[in-house]
Amino acid sequence: MSTLTDMSASQDPSAAPQLLPVSGAELRRDPALHEAVRRVGQRVGVDFTDDERVREELKRGREATSAVGVGASCLAALLVIAAIVLPFAATVNPALADRQPVLLGAAGLAAMLGIALMVRVVRKRHRAHRDPVLVAYREVLALARAHGLTLTHVPDWLVGRSSETGRKPSYPLPDIAPASAAKGAIPPPAPSAPRSSGEVRLPRKPAEVAVWEQSVDQGGWHGEVGLLSAFAGAGAAMWASIEDEPVGYAGLGLGVAVAITLWVVGYRQGARKKRGREAALRYLADVRAAQAAGASVPELSPQLGKLLSEQDGTDTPTG
Repeated sequence: MSTLTDMSASQDPSAAPQLLPVSGAELRRDPALHEAVRRVGQRVGVDFTDDERVREELKRGREATSAVGVGASCLAALLVIAAIVLPFAATVNPALADRQPVLLGAAGLAAMLGIALMVRVVRKRHRAHRDPVLVAYREVLALARAHGLTLTHVPDWLVGRSSETGRKPSYPLPDIAPASAAKGAIPPPAPSAPRSSGEVRLPRKPAEVAVWEQSVDQGGWHGEVGLLSAFAGAGAAMWASIEDEPVGYAGLGLGVAVAITLWVVGYRQGARKKRGREAALRYLADVRAAQAAGASVPELSPQLGKLLSEQDGTDTPTG
């Protein structure tokens, strides 16, 4: 049955269930962890070992946090820009010189409204991230780590971190001491391979995906350098025409040849990356299906994590 699920997921990656940071099956394997998670869930009325319920809550939380103040943020930014520009309007248009007091008053009003809107957006965003269920789930993930489980990823939206700025999370997972530390025991070494239950097996990562992970952040400069080479060749031809120096036309030929070579190399690299990305999407779909069937999933690579966030419409997940 799990094989059929994997095949279906491979054919239609979008049909695979959402990949969770840790599955309910993993949380239930350790009795102490299961009991701790159960107590956390009781506070908010959510069974965090129920994968489908967790997916619903994460979807609700993601939508709530991403939709907070989008329009208000844009309006606040426009008001602040207006507050900065209005005092200088008379400099641009001297006819407004006699209306300088009005312009200053309008700028002050725009500044107050813009700041008030920004404060309101920040408060609403903070309230969305402090949703009791999201707070409880962050505690569940911290408990899982403390009991030695590996999280596949921690969505940036859940901890209030932007992958673009790379800043520290605003709502990090709480610090919970390892379960073995309380007993004075030595933490067990991390398993060399993820555990799986029954006949469920984690899909093997294809070689094409591994190659894509290594090359996805490379390249991207061929088009720009090729364009510069073409411009350099055109400049050489112009110089040859003006100064009557035939040798300049050789620069044109060289520049065009370099540009074409770089463009061909860039196109081939882009095609390989596209094929690798498609293979990575199929692999992620298989991993999702395997987790839904009860398999343990290791931490995703940064490249797969970023692809997962793009597919789900979220920020880059990170471990």
